[in-house]
Amino acid sequence: MAALAMDRHCGLADIQSGDTALDPYLIAFRSSRCSLESTLSKNRRRTEDTGTHLRYQQTSTAVTNLTVVPVSHLQIHSTGLAASTMIFESKLPLPSVPKTDVFNYIFHQGRRPYPWSRVLYRVDQTGETLTLAELEEKSRRLADALRSEYEIMPKDVVGIFAKDRIQYPIAYFGALAAGATVALIPVQQEMSETDIATRLVQSQVKLLITDSDLLRLAEVSTDLAGAVRLITLDDSPNQLWASLERLLARGRPDADLFRLESEASAEEYDAFLNRTSGSTGNVKSVLTSHAHFIATMEGTIGTIPDNTDPDHDVWLSPLSLGFFINAKLHMGLNILLGIPVVLMNGPLDETTVDVIGRHQVSFLFITPPIAARLARADFQASGVDVRSVKWLLTAGAPMHDNLRQTVSKQFGGVPLDLEWGTSETMLIAIQRDADSRRSGYSGTLVNGMQAKVISRVTGQELGVGEAGEILVRNRLCRFKGYKDNEVANRDFDAEGWFHTGDYGHLDENCNVFIMDRIKELLKVGGGYGTHISAAELETVVFEHPAVASVVVVGIRNDFTQLDEPTAFVILKPEYHHHPNPQLHIHQLERDILHFANQKLTGLRKLTGGVRCLSHFPTTGFKINRRQLKQMGHAAGPEVANGLFPSAVPNYVQSV
Repeated sequence: MAALAMDRHCGLADIQSGDTALDPYLIAFRSSRCSLESTLSKNRRRTEDTGTHLRYQQTSTAVTNLTVVPVSHLQIHSTGLAASTMIFESKLPLPSVPKTDVFNYIFHQGRRPYPWSRVLYRVDQTGETLTLAELEEKSRRLADALRSEYEIMPKDVVGIFAKDRIQYPIAYFGALAAGATVALIPVQQEMSETDIATRLVQSQVKLLITDSDLLRLAEVSTDLAGAVRLITLDDSPNQLWASLERLLARGRPDADLFRLESEASAEEYDAFLNRTSGSTGNVKSVLTSHAHFIATMEGTIGTIPDNTDPDHDVWLSPLSLGFFINAKLHMGLNILLGIPVVLMNGPLDETTVDVIGRHQVSFLFITPPIAARLARADFQASGVDVRSVKWLLTAGAPMHDNLRQTVSKQFGGVPLDLEWGTSETMLIAIQRDADSRRSGYSGTLVNGMQAKVISRVTGQELGVGEAGEILVRNRLCRFKGYKDNEVANRDFDAEGWFHTGDYGHLDENCNVFIMDRIKELLKVGGGYGTHISAAELETVVFEHPAVASVVVVGIRNDFTQLDEPTAFVILKPEYHHHPNPQLHIHQLERDILHFANQKLTGLRKLTGGVRCLSHFPTTGFKINRRQLKQMGHAAGPEVANGLFPSAVPNYVQSV
């Protein structure tokens, strides 16, 4: 038997033969524009124009432009013919394969040259600062103290549960310099000691770094979790635990610290242990190797806006650094570029947005909940100056075009770019130009990323513009999957592909169009049922003038076992006030339902009705759709008619 393979700019296409050399055979290839369209069989000639005018012709002696490779390298199908391999590959330059650790990459190998005296962190209101030199030296000192006094060794897990103090980056990089795996725990108002203890146990945290404000909660959590020692970022009266400052005084800046110097070791050792949000499924711990983090940073650097000016720009951390995506941007990308970050005492919202003008902030990472609040704010009336902002980025959850446009207008027309990624993969695609910013698209594949689309029915690979589940992998590193979760790790196949659970397609330029989460596709209609996209319904509801934000979920009808699309809505502020609030809300719910169902046809109607909420339940900075579904079930049979009980605890309230 014989097999052929051709390596093109957009990936590898496999060609496999039958029982005799090249007879019969199937050739599939992809062009530099990620198109797939060539099939040759016995005694057949075909010319394909892919922009480079390639001609393939079977002869008795050779096949032009093809390389013979061992059959063992390719999968031979029982039919003797291979299904076409359609791999979409980033059009951006491929970086080098990582072969170092995160600490040395950030401070020495990956960053652009700029003075060690540059201030990288500044605390709003207090004026505290931290330079590059101070951060590097103090991180080394802390790493030495962690190893000598707490016996932190490579592969041990160090957790950080603290507010965004000036010492936070030191704790972060000190743990990495010691060779520890870092588990970030974001500060969230609703978190309990049980939530934190569960994370400590699941991650097998050996040491937890906290601060004086959260110390009591951390103490109770570590008691529940078992033998977990504590360190605080700051000193406090009558404190039993060592503080960062005390440890820095005892650590040596020139100690021999953790270092990786090969591709194999960069993949073997884990830099971070992150949690999935749990917004649509069970919470899982994700392993992120040093190689994976570095590969992601290389892809992130390659997609920053052209007008970025590291010597003059200022960034703002808008939420807890314990959210890994925020840490990646503001304790990673900013250091590589040399851009200072302003740390806040609380999250960014309409009450604190004046921080932008105070520090002339040029970049904002805006989560969907933050976007919804800023969209409703009246900057002009409050005298807020946001003219310095020139880059807006969002991630974490889908966002309606109407909301994006509203936020963009608030910031003088600056586009609100989308970043698509997952906890398992980190960054996959990002919007960076007019082509990738088209309505409905989530950006173009970043450096080193590959994708393919498979049919949810047949499992076969699909081509340009054909919708199915999107699978991704990184050419620079392998995804390591979940910690101690064999069942969940089935989402990663033997070839390194991760099943994202996102339903969509890619175009010929490797731009990603995500239609919905597969888990959020609603199954409606009789018989086997038909899947519809919640995002499509949300777009229609959002057009109603009273709607500030909307989420549509399917409330499963236990009798029919089909989903009843139900819209949960947050109203604009001007629709809150009425002499009879309860009657007013019910009337608005009916009006919005009528408005939407006039535009929606057939199976796409909101058979579950509309319900106004004061706010959405969240997990991290994502909307918790599972809890919305539970609220719908708790409402009982009236859900189908859109008539929820007047009070559902915590979230369904008069607005």
